[in-house]
Amino acid sequence: MKFWAGLLAVCLTGAFTASAEDAVTSEEGSMPDAMQHLVTAPEIDFANLRDPFASYLVRVASRGQSALLNSKTRLSNREREKLEDYDLSTLKLVAIFSMGGERVGMVQDGTAKGYIVRRGNYMGKNNGKIEKITGDTLFLVEQVLNPAGEIIDRQVNLTMNEVNE
Repeated sequence: MKFWAGLLAVCLTGAFTASAEDAVTSEEGSMPDAMQHLVTAPEIDFANLRDPFASYLVRVASRGQSALLNSKTRLSNREREKLEDYDLSTLKLVAIFSMGGERVGMVQDGTAKGYIVRRGNYMGKNNGKIEKITGDTLFLVEQVLNPAGEIIDRQVNLTMNEVNE
């Protein structure tokens, strides 16, 4: 037991003296070994630093939203129609009939004001264009953002609800 205690004491004494010798500078005035390998930290641009607590999906969506706004400005060669001020969920398809050899639909807003729509008209806030009108359904194609922030086309249907009295 005394042997192990003595060996431990010799090892610890040697370790402390070796580290003390490394820390002392030599007569030439050079730096210790540990200080010769110091690296300076890179400059940090705090103005463009991302908030680590903010959602990445919000950042991607805002980037995509700006792309969507830019695409709407590219489509600015046409005037926006009245029904593009409404969300599609607030509009209700109430009738489909033939007018002049083509099918047209009648859509009501939340105040029960009616609008006549044809194939090619635009509805909804997502630039939805009416592609087809069948006996009881309006088929629209909207431009929406996917989770990656890209603009994709999405098909949306407005269907008449039958009312049994």
